Amino acid sequence: MRPSKPGLLVGLGVIAAVLTWSGLQIWVSAGHAEPDLVWTTVLTIGLLAVAVFGLGWPVKQWVEGDKGRRIDALRAARTAALAKAASVAGSLLVGGFAGWVVHYVPTLDIAARRSEAVVGAADVVVSALLLVAGLVVERWCRVPPDEDDDQNRMQVS
Repeated sequence: MRPSKPGLLVGLGVIAAVLTWSGLQIWVSAGHAEPDLVWTTVLTIGLLAVAVFGLGWPVKQWVEGDKGRRIDALRAARTAALAKAASVAGSLLVGGFAGWVVHYVPTLDIAARRSEAVVGAADVVVSALLLVAGLVVERWCRVPPDEDDDQNRMQVS
């Protein structure tokens, strides 16, 4: 599995922001009210970021040489896949909630809109934490090349 590419993650975030913003514009122009943003989303995404870090920590310890506790290879691979999913999901969520906040910017003088924008901004922050958690745990799951492999390559050359 290859590490997440920053350009792809930025592109996904921008696409999500544009789609969210334009979708909200169409929804409102059709006479509908915007769905409410709720604080439980902030809590849920924050807990996901903590879970990704928590699941990646034992793999990091093992990769760095703490071989006292055995780590199953399948668990490490699943952790790497979870980290990749977290980075992609975090990117999409950052973009989506950023599009939502941009939708509220013209009406920030209205108290209800301002409170929705605050919740949206908090969602952007915790989504960015999920993105960072995914990228960091992806990095933790990288296994350095064996020294034996390097020596064998040097001898063959």
